Amino acid sequence: MKLLLKRIHKTIKTSSLFTDKTSFIIGVSGGADSVALLHILSVLFPASKRIAVYVDHGLRPNETEDEKRLVRQQASICGADFETIRVDVRGEQKKHNSSLEEAARNLRYQALENIRLTHRAEVIAVGHTANDQAEEILLRLVRGSGSTGLSGMNTRHGRIVRPLLHETKERLVQYLQDQHIPFCQDSSNLDTNFLRNKIRLELLPVLERDYNASIQQTLLQTAMVLNDEDILLTGLTEEVLPKVLQKETETIRLSLPLFKDQAVAIQRRILDTICCTLHSKPSFKKIQSLLQLAATTEYKEIHLTDGLRAVKDKDSILFHRPSTEKGYRGPGILPTTKTFSPVTIPCPGIYPVSALNHTLSVNKLVFSSALLDKQDYLVVDAEKITFPLTLRQRKSGDFFHPLGAPGRKKISRFLSDQKIPAAERHNYPLLSSDEKPVAVAGMRIDHAFRVTEKTSHVLVLQWLKD
Repeated sequence: MKLLLKRIHKTIKTSSLFTDKTSFIIGVSGGADSVALLHILSVLFPASKRIAVYVDHGLRPNETEDEKRLVRQQASICGADFETIRVDVRGEQKKHNSSLEEAARNLRYQALENIRLTHRAEVIAVGHTANDQAEEILLRLVRGSGSTGLSGMNTRHGRIVRPLLHETKERLVQYLQDQHIPFCQDSSNLDTNFLRNKIRLELLPVLERDYNASIQQTLLQTAMVLNDEDILLTGLTEEVLPKVLQKETETIRLSLPLFKDQAVAIQRRILDTICCTLHSKPSFKKIQSLLQLAATTEYKEIHLTDGLRAVKDKDSILFHRPSTEKGYRGPGILPTTKTFSPVTIPCPGIYPVSALNHTLSVNKLVFSSALLDKQDYLVVDAEKITFPLTLRQRKSGDFFHPLGAPGRKKISRFLSDQKIPAAERHNYPLLSSDEKPVAVAGMRIDHAFRVTEKTSHVLVLQWLKD
């Protein structure tokens, strides 16, 4: 018994869980682990303010009163205050379409936190053990989890502390029996409809019997290694986060140049952080979709869960919710387009388009086949052109026949085929003559204005960035 108390006291001190003067809530269900926690903390910290709290989940009415009575009695014996609170687990499950286990866990921690705030206590102590840790690791592995999840529970998570996390249930039960301390058996712990119970009662025994007699210790050692690595990766990620994220009200913008320089492990954690911050539960599939989005060269928008959108432009991804309406499937933030008034071109010359930071240069020259060897300008047959020309923004229904193509095509489709991001397509306006498309500035001429063997003079069109 002395060795057990000494180990637990060392865990509390080395993990800085609390001190002799700390006031804390103790979650006590009446089971062996939580009753042992109540007694051990009362022995180790007799001068502290302790409130034992029994949370009634409303799921086992035939056992609840006996458990509540036992916890009240043990709290009195330990010199601790006692409180009980009732939560509506089935209502929570229906409201959020969650599992019964998840609903119970969420409401339990919420209830304990509310009582902590009421009493201005500093921490909430819960009775998770080494056995629970092994089960949790397998549970997360079965459900699918990254290295952070597989590192298991920590002795401290925010206001939640777990002083017994390195102790086995067997040691704690032996402690209670040696001290003649009663505890209750929760019948729901035998129900294999719950995945955690199925792992504890079926999977772990098979692994111990047929594969590794020390499987629980192996799982705990693996979790310890992963936890150390997780701490390292978390630190590296936190160094990068302020450099790549720009947070605004309900939106986050991810800067891609520096993001792409990071190792994939850091990239995943950055994306995981963004999802969690915007209340969109991360998953492997979701993170993979975002990694692919970051790698694409096109403007693109993808829909995540709960109405969250990720909009990729040239150098960033904007995460936002365009609507508070649940299940909203409409468009999010559309690419920003720059507008300009049509420019009339009465003759060859230089015509600036300040709104697009470009200039159109139109020169009339005697045709030479050498002109066709250049890639930085377009050449059209001058004799097929009627001035004035018009340079204008494209319209959604504009078509033209790209030089060398088999037929007409929507200009928007043509730009998409040329891998021009949607957010940049306004930089390629339409040049027309007598309302006929002559060229998409800076990209391609219309087939009808091509140079032929009869061409004597040409117009050289240069679309120059200022």
